[in-house]
Amino acid sequence: MTPKRDVRLALAGCGVVGGGLVRLLHDARDEIASRFDVNFSVASVLVRNPTRERHVPIADSLFTSDLDAFLQTDADVVVEAIGGEQPAETIASAALRSGRKFITANKELIAGAGDRLCNLARETGTSLDFGAAVGASAPVISTLRDLLGASPPRSIRGILNGTSNFVITELERGVDLERALDAARERGLAEADCSRDLDGRDAAAKLAISAWIAFGIAPSALCVRRTSLLPGLPELTRAAAGLGGRLRLLAECVQVDTNRIVASVEPTVVSAAGGFARTLGEENRIEIDQGWTTPLTVSGPGAGAEPTATALLGDLLRTSPPPNARGADGKVFVAASDARPHRWLLLTRHGSALVQRAVARGVTIERSWADSTGIGALTSRVEWNRVEDLADSLRASNESVAIARVELSDAEVKVQ
Repeated sequence: MTPKRDVRLALAGCGVVGGGLVRLLHDARDEIASRFDVNFSVASVLVRNPTRERHVPIADSLFTSDLDAFLQTDADVVVEAIGGEQPAETIASAALRSGRKFITANKELIAGAGDRLCNLARETGTSLDFGAAVGASAPVISTLRDLLGASPPRSIRGILNGTSNFVITELERGVDLERALDAARERGLAEADCSRDLDGRDAAAKLAISAWIAFGIAPSALCVRRTSLLPGLPELTRAAAGLGGRLRLLAECVQVDTNRIVASVEPTVVSAAGGFARTLGEENRIEIDQGWTTPLTVSGPGAGAEPTATALLGDLLRTSPPPNARGADGKVFVAASDARPHRWLLLTRHGSALVQRAVARGVTIERSWADSTGIGALTSRVEWNRVEDLADSLRASNESVAIARVELSDAEVKVQ
């Protein structure tokens, strides 16, 4: 019988994700040992307040707030679930320099420093893994890694933030915004401050990581056009349904011309009959277009303790270092600004100058309407810079503006 490996973990962070991992390792310890011949044990846990009750099955003596002591822990693997850039990058660098495997669910860390950390892992002959940073249970990163031997994808498009998708789904069901946010927090899908989820920063970080794997562009170098769901999210949700579609926060990076990659994260009115419209609650859905008959699709819960902890466990069980970016011998891609024209949905409170100002900026309004919440307009196909200029002009007059890209065909748009 092969002796089981004993693997000691140093865990940074014991909140929703870190605590979920501790409970998963405890509850599944027998299955993990029998299936994978490995015993995991937690050697140290870095937290802000070691005396706080956390309801996890490990000894209180393992908690510490001393970063230096934590970094000196005798451990085989360092798992980071703190979030943010610091002290996460300090922990990552120290772990990799000491030759220890480093695993993280921190999309901010990888989006900002992933290329540097990857180089450090190569130099020290150890492993950097971050499959849990994108999509939680939806295996986005592992799928993209498996495709590295194929041609680069034409595009990666998807719903990459489970929190915002849950909130939008609740709004579609008639729940008001505050109650939808409270429900997300109660279910462990959102932090007290979920602004990064609603303004697109979280999805943009995940998109940058995905583009790094797929196209070899350093995460910090990707130009992501980002439009917030706020203000005006309830109004956008209703207007999208009124047009015949559904509102989703869609992230995408697309090949244009021969080697340019454009990227965006923005509210988008998608077809009511499509897969994105059927993606509800905290689900994520990512479509990878390889030029095949249909896109390669991965999906699964994209927020919450259990899905992310399960993804971390998958990274822990990986025995060989993963490839983390397209090789230098492949096609070289560069990041570019997105100049493709689209239709746009515009919502304003008053809108008395909307049509006049739109014409002055080369934006044609196909139709406009008024309801109890204000003025709505659907533009013809036009570049983002013109729409942005129009919105800035309206905001300068103290007019609130909500914007969504519209992907509906003429046949799908309802006549109002």
